[in-house]
Amino acid sequence: MRVTLTDATLARHAGRFVWLELNYDEEVNQAFLHRHDVAWTPAFLILDPADERVTAMQIGGMTVPEVVRFLDRGERGVRERAAAPADAALAKGAALAGRGRLAAAAASYREALRIAGPDWPERTHAVDALISTLQAARDWQACAETAAAEAPTLPRERELASVVHVGLGCANAGDAAPWAEAARKVLEPLAPAAAALPTALRDDRFEIYQQMMVAAERRGAADDLARWGKVWLDEIDATTPASDDERSALDIARVDAVSLLDDPARALPALAASERAMPDNYTASARLAQMSLYAQRYDDALAACDRGLAHAPGAMGRTALLMTAAHAWIGKGRPADALVALDRALRSARTIGDQGMRAGMVRSISNMIGETKRSTP
Repeated sequence: MRVTLTDATLARHAGRFVWLELNYDEEVNQAFLHRHDVAWTPAFLILDPADERVTAMQIGGMTVPEVVRFLDRGERGVRERAAAPADAALAKGAALAGRGRLAAAAASYREALRIAGPDWPERTHAVDALISTLQAARDWQACAETAAAEAPTLPRERELASVVHVGLGCANAGDAAPWAEAARKVLEPLAPAAAALPTALRDDRFEIYQQMMVAAERRGAADDLARWGKVWLDEIDATTPASDDERSALDIARVDAVSLLDDPARALPALAASERAMPDNYTASARLAQMSLYAQRYDDALAACDRGLAHAPGAMGRTALLMTAAHAWIGKGRPADALVALDRALRSARTIGDQGMRAGMVRSISNMIGETKRSTP
């Protein structure tokens, strides 16, 4: 999305908005992200400066024309000019989603779709917003069933790829439930065409590959799992990153692909190259450490953790690296060293800014300490 947002055609909109970028991993931003219930990235919000009310919200990437329409929607919301009932319901849904009221937001999106005609210009966006909101609310069944009902009738535009992968992901979360299997029967046949759309964003295409692999794994189709994994990794390997951000995004996708293929060693050369290319980026070291651990290369994992810790990440990054190191020490059969790393991780976790994340990490580490002590002779 960074490349999209620097497109020259967007320059004329610069004076209409104050642009702000927040890093999801930085603790100083956690209060804002929690207040607006931002649980997925990338996420885009337009705020009314008077009261920080969200007037437009988008989860996932956008094309340049979609960014323009997104900005127009947000500006209409600030000026409260959404006179048409369907537009008003759509704006209300975005505002509710921005306050974390996901069930109410979904109801508003449904109302917008109910009262709008089939030719409503925002219909496809409203379907995409509804399904993404249901996913964020972890209402897997409603998400999957809505996607299966709507996707076959949507125009072959960029949003179709988003609807297919989000709906398929919700169906996969339902595992073998009848409603999940029924949704997959509708969405899986649509996935190849959705991924091949010229307007499909790479992120959406990668998500489709991932969910098709998960679906294949669910039904024990090893050949389909391998086929989609090859398609995904071939595209990743054929892409030359234009920036460190793009390199990181490709590495995240690479890790996801090899994890589903249960072949972590395949990613190690590329992850090592990325760490060399981004020597001050602790997340590059963290990804290399995690995949080295997965491949049972414990010394390599510990060395990558040390390199990541040397970059002095914040509490969340430091905690994650120390937990990876603890797992590596356990893999090496050295629980005493693992307990040292876990003690450091616990002290780090207690300084995480977000209360929910802090509590979860402290609980997880405390449980791991207890299990390690119990298994130690």
